[in-house]
Amino acid sequence: MQVVERVIEALAPYLQAVEEQLRNVSDDTGEQMREITRHMVDAGGKRLRPIMTLLSAYVFSEDVSKTVPIAAATELIHMATLAHDDVIDGAQTRRGRATVNNRWDNHTAVLAGDVLLARALVLLVDHGSPAIVRVMSDMIRRMCDGEIEQKASLHRLDQSEQDYFDRIEKKTALFFAACCEAGAMHQGAPEHQVRALAEYGRNIGMAFQVVDDLLDVSGEADVVGKPIGNDLLAGVVTLPVIYVLRHEELGPYVRRVLGRPPFTREQVDDVLELVRRNGAIEYCRAVAQRFAEQAKAQLACLPESEGRELLAGVADALLRRAF
Repeated sequence: MQVVERVIEALAPYLQAVEEQLRNVSDDTGEQMREITRHMVDAGGKRLRPIMTLLSAYVFSEDVSKTVPIAAATELIHMATLAHDDVIDGAQTRRGRATVNNRWDNHTAVLAGDVLLARALVLLVDHGSPAIVRVMSDMIRRMCDGEIEQKASLHRLDQSEQDYFDRIEKKTALFFAACCEAGAMHQGAPEHQVRALAEYGRNIGMAFQVVDDLLDVSGEADVVGKPIGNDLLAGVVTLPVIYVLRHEELGPYVRRVLGRPPFTREQVDDVLELVRRNGAIEYCRAVAQRFAEQAKAQLACLPESEGRELLAGVADALLRRAF
């Protein structure tokens, strides 16, 4: 049985309960907000953040029912950020469906994201602890800081790998860290094991984002669920592009093309082809592998359990994902 199937089987009743909470979260709002919530929930998604929260709790208890609201809150935060991101990016589709800003409008999408974020915080206050609320609130603050930094870095071709790593840590990795940390805290895990799971989550998040950026240059739109090359078209410089910019022969040409925005779809496709053919894919996969190995190393101090085994499997599985 594949790792993903094992995770789904182990967490099935809890993930189903998460879905029910997501569907019911807007029951006392207006009809339009209920419709927006259903639209976003029905779009599906990997539910990685609830899974990471529940798996981290599962390391310490075979029954993680009490952690379901915390897991649901993480997905609501994620949904809120997607609604806001799609407005910022002017995105028209996500997961193969119209974005909220496309189906309704930007004004509605921003407010819908605010509602989802507020709902998440209520769940955390009602079912978590002040420490968990602080972890999630601080993560949201730093995520927004990362978004601001990304906006400031658009079209900048002098970015280093460290600049890239610092940005994706704030935008993505710290969310995974917060999920793992919250799951462990909610089950009363010792402090050193809470910290280990937070560091596991951070490294998993780094690997996840590297692979995600790799898929944006090498995947297929109908599989990934969004148009390929959108980041580059928007001026977001990711690790595969940084690699090619450093290429002795190709770097100067890529700089000439990307140094004169806005560029056409044809120019973007040309750069993407160079990325695919000149070692960037292999290099980025090796970087993601390194982060995944660092994540697994953090699990050594945890009690032996199916949860720990599944967390190790997740680290390997995300390297093979195609979407």
